[in-house]
Formats: sequence, C-alpha cells, structure tokens
Amino acid sequence: MRISTAVARALDALAARLASRLEPARAETVALRQEMLALRRQAFYAAAAELVRRHAGECALPAGPDLTRFELRACSQNGEDGVIAEILRRAGAGACEFIEFGAGAGLEGSCVALADLLGWRGLFMEADAEQAQALAGKYRGNEGVRTRQARVTVENVDELLAAGGASEQPDVLSIDIDGNDIWVWRAITRVQPRVVVIEYNAGLDHDRPLAVPYDPDREWGGTDWFGASLAALEVVGGEKGYRLVHTDVTGVNAFFVRDDLAHLFGDIERVPRRSPNYFGYGSGHPKHPADSARYVEVG
Repeated sequence: MRISTAVARALDALAARLASRLEPARAETVALRQEMLALRRQAFYAAAAELVRRHAGECALPAGPDLTRFELRACSQNGEDGVIAEILRRAGAGACEFIEFGAGAGLEGSCVALADLLGWRGLFMEADAEQAQALAGKYRGNEGVRTRQARVTVENVDELLAAGGASEQPDVLSIDIDGNDIWVWRAITRVQPRVVVIEYNAGLDHDRPLAVPYDPDREWGGTDWFGASLAALEVVGGEKGYRLVHTDVTGVNAFFVRDDLAHLFGDIERVPRRSPNYFGYGSGHPKHPADSARYVEVG
C-alpha cells in the first residue's frame, strides 16, 4: 500500500510538472492561431476589394441592397469597416459620433476605425476588467473618446449612456456582448442612432424570431447557443423604427438603418441573409448540448 501510494504521488507530481511545461505551449498555440486567423481575414478583405475593382467595368454596380462588395477590414473584426463607410456615404454623416458595447481592448471593433482613423467622438464600453484597462490606456490621450468598464444590461443601459455623455442621435451604435444583444437594444430609449451594427446567430432559422432568454449575468460558453436570429432582430428593429440592410459575408453582424434612411438601400427582400461562415471557413461554433439550448420567441 505504501509503495502504490508513493508511486501515485510521484506520478501526480510528474503530471503536474508536465502540465506546467505544456501550458505555455498551449497558450502560444492559441495565440498563434488567433494571429493566423486575423491575417487570413485581412488578406481575404484586401483580395475581395481588388476583385470587385477588377470586375467593376463588366457590369453596372447600382446602389442596391447587397452591400457585400463594400465589405472591407481595417480595424473591424470582419468587413464592418467597409459596410459602415458605404452606409454613411449614402446617408451622410451626422454628428460624427459612435457608441460601441463590447469593445474589448480597442484592437478591433466596428467603431475603432471611426475613432482611430477618422477622429470621431464616441463611447466605448467593455465588461472585462483587463480588457477595459487596456482600452482606457489606449484612449487616455484622446479627449473625444470616452471609455467605461461596465457590463451592459437591460436594467442599466440608459443610465450608462447618460453617464457616458452619449448624444441623443449618434451615427453608429455597435452591440457585441455575446448573448444579451437583442434585449439590450430593445431596452434602449435614450439614444436613436442612425445605424445599428449588432451580432446575430446565423445558425438559427432566419424566419423564426428566436433569442436566448434574458439573463443579466450571461456569459458566452463558446458554443452555438447565443444571441438572436435575424427574424428576432427584425422584430425589435421594427418596434424601434429600423430596417435590416445587410448581413456580412461571415454571418456575424447584421446592419440596420433608421426608417428615414431606408429608401437609400433598396428592396429589403433582396438583403442577403447569411448562414455561419466564421473566419471564412463555412462553419459556425461548436454545438451546444441540445437539452440545455433553450430559446424564446421574440414578439
């Protein structure tokens, strides 16, 4: 018994040493994979823009409802930079002001280019303490950009907007908080942005208004159980006076404009509705266990 116990302890100690040595390698592998995906996205959007340019002489490119050819990535996660630029080209800029929920460290986001490249004023919010600290550090010297560490919820969103000095009609509102996006958008009464960029769940039926139940403490578990369907977002958009004008080629973001701008974007029935194509690989997140992936109907 003493021998087996000693052997077990020795094996446990050996396993612990091996794990401690392997952990940095695992972390490095994850970091390298993320860097590879970022480079792949950058190359894809650069190539896509060049391809559109080469085809431009072959047929007319009317100002229609499909904004895919305008997708371009400089500071955004996917093609949001180019789509926002085209929407604002058609609609014109107003106050040159943005709001972004879920801004991370400010390295990539739907409104980062507006702040960093165009000098817009705005408000970034991030729940994670470490990321929010990095975000604040990045914009510490920029008087036009305000940052806040906060978990945005249905209960506090208007209060946070007031405390952050948001104007009533910013140009762009971006919501990417990995779960409660639709509920937070629905709860906003203090601001009426001209453009809304919001994450959706492209794996859900586009014709069914489904969303995860509201939970103010929700944390995304890395599976396909998150967010809301396009149909659900269109329900809320309709309630608030917005119309869907685009979904990006990766099936991550939906773009809405205020009803008074909708005539600039053509027939809503021709707006592309994408399935998951994350990182351009034609697939989505891992499946969530079916017995706990509960959705509610939005209406």
